[in-house]
Parts: sequence; C-alpha cells; structure tokens
Amino acid sequence: MRPTRDSMKPVLKWAIAALAALQLPLLTPSAARADETINSFECRTSDGVNFTVALSNGGEESDPIIVWTSDAFTRAGYPPARRCEDVTERFNTLLRDNGNSLERLYLTVGRVNRQSVVCAVNSTRLGCNAENVLFTLSNSQQTPNEVMASLSARTTGTSIQESGGMPYVNLQQLVNNLFQR
Repeated sequence: MRPTRDSMKPVLKWAIAALAALQLPLLTPSAARADETINSFECRTSDGVNFTVALSNGGEESDPIIVWTSDAFTRAGYPPARRCEDVTERFNTLLRDNGNSLERLYLTVGRVNRQSVVCAVNSTRLGCNAENVLFTLSNSQQTPNEVMASLSARTTGTSIQESGGMPYVNLQQLVNNLFQR
C-alpha cells in the first residue's frame, strides 16, 4: 500500500521541524561568537582610565569587561592600573587552565579572608576560595549581589543564575555579548 499525501503530513512536519532545529544555531548571533574565538584578555588605558577587554583570534576587541576606577586599594599598593594588570592576568590564566575556552565558567561572589570577592568557578555548585579569586570588592562599592547584577545588566542575554542563594553569571555568555555587533 502506497502512503497517501495525508498520511505523510505528520512525517513531513517532523522532518521540517528537525531541519529547522539543526539550522537554528547557525542563525543565532551568539553562535557566531563562540568562545573558542577568544584569544586573550588585555588591560587597556584610555584617557587615564584602565579597563579589561577580551580579544578574539581575529584581533577584535570587546567592550570593557571591567572598568578599574576605584582607588579603594591604592593605599594597600593596588591602584587601578595595577589591579587591571593583575586581574587581567588572572583572566588569562583562567582561560589557559580551561583549555583556552570560557565554556562552563561562571563568575560569582563570596567571602575569602573576611573580604567580599568575585571569583570564577566551573560549576554553579561551587563557591569562592583562595584559589579562584579574580578580585576583591571594596566595602564602599556596591554589594556583591549588586556587582553581579551590574555585570549581567551591561549586556543583553546574560542573566544571573542562582544556585543555593548564590548568584552566578555565565562568563562565556558575558564576554561574547561584549563584542560589538
């Protein structure tokens, strides 16, 4: 018995849906900015302001990830320029240690040595410790949760994920969204 046109409609619908699903990643903007294109992070200075950016393999520069303006740590020997250099190097180490990829990396906040810090983890079940700190937050700055909210709010499509009451920002998504479109 030969299939009729009506009996083939459900199969055809599924085939079209499957084909469309396979093509969707090719059409989304974030797919064009996969993290394997991130080559490194650099500390830059413009008009006396220091900031950390990501660089793609093609030499494209992202918008600033962090702008270093607080003088809160200057008396301790960490003016904004030094913090920019030190933290940028931590981002590069993080990138190298994760196989030159930002995949499955998250920024979160916590306390280390009685100080509020931003750190990088590879699971939303992990927290900050002395080994994964990226930078210390000033007591006069925003609360740690406000810092996380401002990181995710600066870019479209990046959201804060909460796990166990702790905020997490997907680092790959954050960096990818900071490239000019």
